Amino acid sequence: MNTVHTVSGQQRFNLVDEPWIPVVSKGLLSLRQVFSEPDNPALGGNPIQKIALTKLLLAIGQAACTPTDTAALNALDAIAFRSSCLTYLDKWHDRFWLYGERPFLQMPRIKVLIEDRLESELHSATKKAAIKKAKENALPKAIGAGFYPDVQADNDSILTQHQASEISGDAERALFILTLMNFAFAGKHFEKNLRPLTPEYSGKGASAKSGPSIGNHVGYLHSFLTGPFLIDTIMLNLLSSEQVQENPYWKSGIGTPPWERMPEGEGCAVALSLKASYMATLVSLSRFVILDGDGVFYVEGLQYPSHKDGWLEPSMLFKAQDKTPKVAWVDPNQRPWRELPAMLAFLGDASPAGGICLFLRYGLDRAKRRHPQIGIWSGGLRVRYQIGGQSVKQDDDFVESLFRFDSSELDANWYDRFKIEMKQLEDISTFVSISTKKYIKKLEPKSKNKKDSPLAINLAKKSSTLFWQLAERHVQELVDACEDTERLPSVRRTIASLAFQAFDAFCPKDTARQIDAWASSRPNLSKYLFNN
Repeated sequence: MNTVHTVSGQQRFNLVDEPWIPVVSKGLLSLRQVFSEPDNPALGGNPIQKIALTKLLLAIGQAACTPTDTAALNALDAIAFRSSCLTYLDKWHDRFWLYGERPFLQMPRIKVLIEDRLESELHSATKKAAIKKAKENALPKAIGAGFYPDVQADNDSILTQHQASEISGDAERALFILTLMNFAFAGKHFEKNLRPLTPEYSGKGASAKSGPSIGNHVGYLHSFLTGPFLIDTIMLNLLSSEQVQENPYWKSGIGTPPWERMPEGEGCAVALSLKASYMATLVSLSRFVILDGDGVFYVEGLQYPSHKDGWLEPSMLFKAQDKTPKVAWVDPNQRPWRELPAMLAFLGDASPAGGICLFLRYGLDRAKRRHPQIGIWSGGLRVRYQIGGQSVKQDDDFVESLFRFDSSELDANWYDRFKIEMKQLEDISTFVSISTKKYIKKLEPKSKNKKDSPLAINLAKKSSTLFWQLAERHVQELVDACEDTERLPSVRRTIASLAFQAFDAFCPKDTARQIDAWASSRPNLSKYLFNN
């Protein structure tokens, strides 16, 4: 009888020592290098890889050195912090092997479930086709393209080399496993007909729930404070015990990292404690997996609530809502920088009416005291949910943005100016849309129907989208101009020219009728340009 394909239990590729973390301008680094080298600039990879890696580094930092309160957090020294993290990595070095008896964030016990299922299916099989199918089911699944946290669907057709698996080494497998834990796509691409690891557990359905950091809809937007170097970024987003305790979402407190104590199954005491802890927002276990050769055995793991049910990650932006929490979603057509007024609302108003991003709220004052210039990075992955699961299709994509601020200028006065300027961008976008509709209507045959035609609606949306795309290239200039108001008139002229450019792109003036419609419909931005 053929048995499940297995890989040697030999311990190899330790994440503490081996290079696997992409870092800008340095290539791949080990965990030890990340915490020992103070001049690492920033993480590389795609946005969700950056988020997953940032969360892992934060989890190590919290496990190694969680200050008791705000005063201790403010006083934390970078050298002492890095030393604590290196000491922690030495202590738990044997829990960071990618392969072996205790592989990092993996569940070797699921191989026993695979073996049991294979034996049962072979025992009941009466035809060669059923025997063949049972043996195929016992083989590990192919990892997907690598840059998405998913395995390859059984019915995927590989049309190009780009669609083929790009996982080619242990470093990429380690990054895949890490990203999968927080960002696994909802879907049916997991091992089925397995008994649960926790006896009598019955919480699983036909489709696995999504990882908690992507959510069960289109993808959460995540934001972090950034410093001049990677270690500064980790420290700026560190929380104190006091800050964790004052939030009712994390009933288990800081919690224990899963590599220190992995759950026995879906509903054991360790799993329940982990799910209710702050640590779960940093490193989740939404899938139980074990690497095997070039593939992976892939089972639904712990099920996490959505934001509507109380799930809160400090990197998520929560907006005020009367009944149910409202969060910022990833939208490639509405880039993250447009959420900056909501993220920084606490600068201009003590109430949370604009929005709450705990990393920004807790860390901004500390960041301003430590560094002359700080940044806000935002990003995520847009997915779409269809019956059966999540996938990336059509205009779904990664999004990210990074904006830098002079610490001395980032105050209520700056925020009030910036909020006004962003509101005016919203107004200009509306002007461009309305003007485009007006132009199309003048050229269309006269109709008693007062509603806008599908063509007018479509082109108006496109012109508005183009304006925002053009404006994105100048947001840093707008941020800087709100610090130095003498530069605002110049930036406004640039913004106005972008509005006219967006309008002109969909409203040509080649014929006499077009010229007449163009001239009478063009946005009037004189108030924006000449009013202070």
